[in-house]
Amino acid sequence: MDLISLVVALIVVGVLLWLVNSYIPMEARIKQILNIVVIIAVVLWLLNVFGVLGAVPRELLSVVVALIVVGLLLWLVNIYIPMEARIKQILNIVVIIAVVLWLLSAFGVLSGLPRIHVGSP
Repeated sequence: MDLISLVVALIVVGVLLWLVNSYIPMEARIKQILNIVVIIAVVLWLLNVFGVLGAVPRELLSVVVALIVVGLLLWLVNIYIPMEARIKQILNIVVIIAVVLWLLSAFGVLSGLPRIHVGSP
């Protein structure tokens, strides 16, 4: 991809994000989430364009994306779903334990758990 196409694509994304933030009425938290998601997508796209993501193993990239998705979902539940603080605390602990066990299993540290493959087997 040549430099002019890259700059044009970044300008288009910036203008679209500005238009959405300026003219579409939505809650400030939703706009914040949208902005973060777009920034993460643009950074990942730029890393892919410059070949940085090609150096990272596909399985590791899948693990990082899964951790980001789980973290974002847990954050959304904590922010937007009204429930007692004690229940939220228990939910957070259960999710964290499940993620740690999944990571240990995915990297082969725990052999007693069923294997969960990240990426293509």
